[in-house]
Amino acid sequence: MRLEDATILVVDDEPELREIFAAWLNRKGCTVLIAANGVEALGILEKAKVDVLVSDIRMPVMGGVPLIREIYARKLIIPSIIFVSGFGDIDPREMYGLGVEALMEKPLSRKDLIRALEDSLCERDQLWLTPATAPVEQVVDMVLESVEQAAATCQFQLGRGGCCFTSNFPLTEGRVIGLSIQFDVDGLSVMAQGVVRWFDRASSQAGVSFLYLNPSCRNWVVAAMREQACRSFVPQCCCDDSDALAAIDTGSSLPELNLVPAT
Repeated sequence: MRLEDATILVVDDEPELREIFAAWLNRKGCTVLIAANGVEALGILEKAKVDVLVSDIRMPVMGGVPLIREIYARKLIIPSIIFVSGFGDIDPREMYGLGVEALMEKPLSRKDLIRALEDSLCERDQLWLTPATAPVEQVVDMVLESVEQAAATCQFQLGRGGCCFTSNFPLTEGRVIGLSIQFDVDGLSVMAQGVVRWFDRASSQAGVSFLYLNPSCRNWVVAAMREQACRSFVPQCCCDDSDALAAIDTGSSLPELNLVPAT
């Protein structure tokens, strides 16, 4: 979908910021709706079709996270969610896990907001076509048994816009990395570039959003992402097998993973 054809709901308790965002988006020709908090936003969403929600996180009456949870509870349809916040202590695992596609810090530029909106409206098969312009400093290289087995043992999981995997090397948030993940039984691979959104030392899990998918893996990855029942943009690996969880806690089931400098 083109931005000029989209309906954007802007939710923020700062009147000046709502007006600025509305002016920016009106210049692009899209329809803009505004709300001062989550309760006002829910009233709009009950009546209007919205393509992208752009919301502050901390607001009086109802903030961004309770708003998203209530949207899901009411089974309202929001294709894309972008969070904008002036606070630096937001947990990216929770936000991306809720389905948020972008976390943006205030103050932000019109150019950055427009780019995030255009990406969120783009069809999945049109995303991740171009290699990252930022330098790739490291490549995560690992071999797993199969996609199903990796998900069952908390080693790898796809979301709607990225993946989570278990890593015995700490990864730096915000760094652009390469991924070379092979699934032997399936004969599949994930050859990609992405941004590290979070790394949790307690679980040895990393969350990465994709920037580029190699043509060799593109079709199956995009198809698998479309089939995801989860709402998460970048998921957290999870499983119900207590033996698998215990093994991961002790580090005994970590896959053989190499972290090598990019060439």
